[in-house]
Amino acid sequence: MSANKTNKTAVAAAAGAILLALGPNAQAQSSISMYGELDTGLAYLSNVGGHSQWQATTGLVDGSYWGLQGIEDLGGGYRAIFRLERGFSVTSGEMLNDHPYYVGLGSDKAGTLTLGHQYDLIHDYFAPFTLTGGTGGTAFAHPFDNDNANNTYLAANSVKYASPSFGGLTLGGMYAFSNAAGQFANNRAYSFGASYQNGALNAGAAYLHANGRGNSSTGAYDAAVLPSVTDVFEAAVQTQNTYGFGVSYAIGDLTMAAAWSRSTYTGVTVIDTGDSAPSIGFSNYELNGVYQLTPSVALAGSYTYTKGSGSHWHNGGVQADYQFSKRTDTYLEAIYQRASSGAPAVINSADPSSSHNQVLIGAGLRHRF
Repeated sequence: MSANKTNKTAVAAAAGAILLALGPNAQAQSSISMYGELDTGLAYLSNVGGHSQWQATTGLVDGSYWGLQGIEDLGGGYRAIFRLERGFSVTSGEMLNDHPYYVGLGSDKAGTLTLGHQYDLIHDYFAPFTLTGGTGGTAFAHPFDNDNANNTYLAANSVKYASPSFGGLTLGGMYAFSNAAGQFANNRAYSFGASYQNGALNAGAAYLHANGRGNSSTGAYDAAVLPSVTDVFEAAVQTQNTYGFGVSYAIGDLTMAAAWSRSTYTGVTVIDTGDSAPSIGFSNYELNGVYQLTPSVALAGSYTYTKGSGSHWHNGGVQADYQFSKRTDTYLEAIYQRASSGAPAVINSADPSSSHNQVLIGAGLRHRF
């Protein structure tokens, strides 16, 4: 049996076991639901390794996945919750470990505590102010998704807390264990965040720190993807710090947002060779807007300037989305990236260009269930 079939069988068996163990009465009391999304389409890339490329795509905006989630009322205002999601490629059938699964406890007064494989606080408190963390999705990420606004990696072995709202202010914290004996800080991470909402105004900020990222397969995070002069490589990173701040304001059907983030990677080692590589930092400055033209048509666009260590990137794109129904929509988007000399152009989800420019034009169909 192939690895893909084995993964599918295991996931299906786990889901079946959960539902069987809970039984029909428990299912009703616990509000268990199954849900998911499929996103697939076609894309043209102007330059991949020196050639243009046409490809069938999966997850050009959202990663395809299926999930189970549930809530059980424990009394006294407390509830037990769980979430189990699994990503997959619609085009190849490959199973992907890019979605959360956790169990936890929560209440309206005390907040929510969860344990498992989860999004960090960059996702919860900063990413919503970027287009990649909102309607734009995957291809609108900042170069190399250096600030994780597109959820390229999730935190394993993590414990996360989200507070209730205090007059529009919410707070959160996360710690992800290394799970290594005698190496408590080797591939561990912690993250903090806060958001504030007052009518049409929203703001959020988050911080992520990781030690020894990619040093082990059982720690908080996998290796990072970083740029060399002409290409990208997987890297173990001894210290990563990421800060992000965003703000948005809604005026009728138009929502405008601005976001800034700073990511630094030090103690960098190339995974394939073990060679040391220079430390690198990225500062991302983004402006974006989403306009609900009609109840069925939404238009979005963004521009990001990324300043790296000795290099920089300009990244701009537009997207139009048409809603056939509440569950099914189609989209058309175009993204252009230009890198300075000494840096590769790499639109997120694409392979590197052989020049300093890359264009992606894509269209797709999504269905949610």
